[in-house]
This record gives sequence, C-alpha cells and structure tokens, in this order.
Amino acid sequence: MDGLSEVASCRVCLVEVEGEERPVPACVTPARSGMRVFTDTPPLRAHRLAVAEMLFAGGHHVCACCPASGGCELQELGRLVGLDAVRAGPEVPRWPVDASRARFALDPGRCILCTRCVRACTELERASALGVAGHGLRSRIVTDGERWGESQACTDCGRCVDACPTGAIFEKALAAQGLLPRRPAPHAPPPAPVPASGRRLRLATVWLGGCSGCHMSLLDLDGRLLDLAPRIDLVYSPFADVKAFPRDVDVCLVEGAVATEDEAALLAEVRANTGLLVALGDCAVDGNVTAMRDGVGGAAAVLARAWAGPGGVPARAPGLPALLDRVLPLHEQVRVDLSLPGCPPRPDLLFLVLSDLVAGRSPDLAGLLRFG
Repeated sequence: MDGLSEVASCRVCLVEVEGEERPVPACVTPARSGMRVFTDTPPLRAHRLAVAEMLFAGGHHVCACCPASGGCELQELGRLVGLDAVRAGPEVPRWPVDASRARFALDPGRCILCTRCVRACTELERASALGVAGHGLRSRIVTDGERWGESQACTDCGRCVDACPTGAIFEKALAAQGLLPRRPAPHAPPPAPVPASGRRLRLATVWLGGCSGCHMSLLDLDGRLLDLAPRIDLVYSPFADVKAFPRDVDVCLVEGAVATEDEAALLAEVRANTGLLVALGDCAVDGNVTAMRDGVGGAAAVLARAWAGPGGVPARAPGLPALLDRVLPLHEQVRVDLSLPGCPPRPDLLFLVLSDLVAGRSPDLAGLLRFG
C-alpha cells in the first residue's frame, strides 16, 4: 500500500527468481538488471491457493453478512486463486467486536493481521494507537486503551479504515447502510465473451434448489428487458413453455443449489449444451439458504422430520425427486464460467452482464460483486 513500509508477511506475492534457491516476496525484492522472474508456475499457484485458504481459516469470514463483501481484497484473492472451499483447521478464538468508538468498530474475526492499520496509524498519522498482541492463533489487533473507545492516542482520522483490506475495521454508520466503499482490486480474468457475430444471443435460465428470487431480480429489470429483447432469444426458462433443454445455448443463468438427483442430471445437461454457464445468486455460488438443510443431518434426517408418523418414514418422498444427501453449489458438480453472488443479485448487475454479453464483451466485475 502506497506510503506504508513493507513487511512481506502474507507471502501471497512469492515469485521464482532464476538462481535463487527459494521463492522470494515480490513486494520487498528489488528488481535488478538481467533478472529472470517467474510469476505463474504450478508450484506458485498451489502456494497462493494454500495461503488464501489459511487466511480464511484463520478468522471468522462469512462474506454474506460482512459489510465489506464486494470490496474485500481477501474475497477477491480467493476468487483469483480459485479457492472454493476451506477445510476445517484449529479452532480460532472468537474475540468480541469492539464498537466502543463513536464512529468506528473493530471486528477481530475478520482481521488477517496484515498490520496495514497499525502501520497507517503509526507511519502516516503518527498516533500509534493500534498494535498487535498475542502469539499464533491468539494474535489480534489491539488499541492503547482497554477498549477502542478509551484510547487516548486515537485521532479518529479513519486512516486505519481506509487501509483495512477486509471488513475488520469499518465506519459504523456506513456499514449499517451498506455503503462501505467498493475499492477496485485485482481480479481473475473475466470469462471469454460470447462472439459478437450479429446473431441474437441464445439465452437460457434454470431454476434449481432456490426460492426464485434471482429470477424475480431478472424480472425487476422492467423496461430494460425491452432494451435487451432485440438481441436475445430466450430458448429455455421458467418464463418460457419449453420442455427440454436445447442444444447450442450461448449463456445459461442457473439459480439455486443442487439438492436432488433430478437437479444434478439437469445441471449436467445444461453444462454439456451451454457455452457460458453463470452461477446466479448465493445458493448457486455457495449453497446459502438451500444448504441449511445439511445441518439437519442429510437426506434421511430431512425425510424423517418431514414424514415421521404412523406410516413410518419412506425411502423418498412420494412423487418427488430423490434428495441428494448433501446440497451442492454448482461448482462442485460442473465447471462454472462466471459467478454472480447476491441474495439476490442486483438488477443493475444483471443488466450490466447481459448488456456486455450481447455486445460480445467480457463483463468487468471488479468491485461490483457482493454476497447477501
């Protein structure tokens, strides 16, 4: 970050330099004449994925209820390196949120200990109100008072808030209104656009295990649907009376998680016949509300709750598709080309994406995506 000293603590930017025994952090390694640097080798990609997973596992990061979602550099790093799940690690302490300061709050569960806030407070504001206490998993950002509200050194300048890459330090009034700034961040290359050949875009939409809210968001485009209509053929959708999924679909928006065997089969058919598959909404991206059923204990436990009675529990609900034992987000079943989180995704975001696709452009979504 401009103006701050470098500490090379996260190790995300390691690169291989010819002649060096081990990878080195790019942020603190000066360039020199004749240097040969490799930035994207398989070992480096594996390393960055592991680092991103450890950063997530080291805190309590729930993107759907974080005010920084959509402008979080950790979230963007996970997307960049392809992180789609975090394995359970050691139990992380749950430090309480410190909202004792009038304007600002500190949530240690969202902190990745990059120390940007500490360096901004010390090196830019010259206040030294923040520091790091503890060791290992018990490390955390602290203030010069028992609580932040008791700090004598803090000047309420907000430099720590601007420096924080996650939602660990935030301005309370803005967070409550969902108005935290969406800072642009490096992001994964966008998917290849649909070729702009002059023909109409063959669009499909599919509704799996979800509430239909994402399709309602699509309808909330209102008059803008008429702007898109001359460039789109809706070839399959809950809005269209089409029984079988067609071939040669350019783009398919898939709402909902995969909860039944029938949905798994339909998703496989969609993937086989679609050029660009879009996970539409939080349930499609990470399971979200649909996956809450997993907490009951699997398909058998769900049926027991729904059907227990004098007649016993059937192996499957009569006349209904067989449940999968666990609800799956789309990427655990098929390759996903583009994810649009949100519960539901905003109509403005859907219009931007569809407008770019019908024009043959790759959507640039940096800073626009958020969960919840």
